[in-house]
Amino acid sequence: MSLRCSDEAELRDDPMLGTAPPQRDWLLVEHPGPWPVTAPFGADLSTALLRELGHPELRTLFIRRHGRDGAADRLTGPRRWYRSHGGRLRTGLWQRPDELLASLVPDAGEEHTGPLLLVCAHGVHDLCCAVKGRPVARALAQRWPEATYECSHVGGDRFAPNLLVLPDLTCYAGMSPSGAVATVESHLAGRVEATRLRGVAGLHPAEQVALGAVLERWGPAPVTAAAPRLVEQTGTFDSGRWTVDVVGVAPLPARVRVAIESSRRAEARLTCRATGPTRALQWDVVSAEPGPPTT
Repeated sequence: MSLRCSDEAELRDDPMLGTAPPQRDWLLVEHPGPWPVTAPFGADLSTALLRELGHPELRTLFIRRHGRDGAADRLTGPRRWYRSHGGRLRTGLWQRPDELLASLVPDAGEEHTGPLLLVCAHGVHDLCCAVKGRPVARALAQRWPEATYECSHVGGDRFAPNLLVLPDLTCYAGMSPSGAVATVESHLAGRVEATRLRGVAGLHPAEQVALGAVLERWGPAPVTAAAPRLVEQTGTFDSGRWTVDVVGVAPLPARVRVAIESSRRAEARLTCRATGPTRALQWDVVSAEPGPPTT
């Protein structure tokens, strides 16, 4: 039996940090499974509507509860949507697809307090997401039943299971079910588990890596205790050098200047559905030096 992409990535020790999705804004649409491989495209939301909603700049995900609570025959009435924007969550209900356009109005629906825990379980997109994602979704749903959803593809198949925490956009991966519970407990208590961190969605990959390096060296701290900013870059993604200032609050240093080099890894299969090998990006921290706060 051949290994799946996530097993191969674990054997290669592929670095996760710097691989969180690029989108800052997210729309979550409760939608019964099974989802098509191209979800959210290919279901009952038209391509024109998804473009009007802002996809892919505003990333649209399908969500469902784990197990029977997310089955198609349990969703015959109004379904829920969530909008994550600017560190806030709002939520409302929809029945007709065009009603989702209301989610774009800043004060639509009502404020949602508390986090959302989204576990990629999009099995037809990549088998690893189902095999490794669903047990994690089950464990999180038992601990945080109102906060936990399975979601469609978020990327990073080789790092499955993948977890996205909203509204702070933190991405974790590669956890066992019990490890995921421990990671979320630490996260919600303001102690980021940097060894399982893919990054924070919406940040440049170099900013994600710099933030993770600071949290790992000077933490534990919440992900919101530091703000990375790319200040200089030379070269290209394939071979470049990146300088990032990370401005922090206690217990982190007031400012850390992080130097990072980017390169391409050797060819490898990055998803179970890949038809050929790909050279993934790698981000290596060269130095991380504390300094005085910027003025």
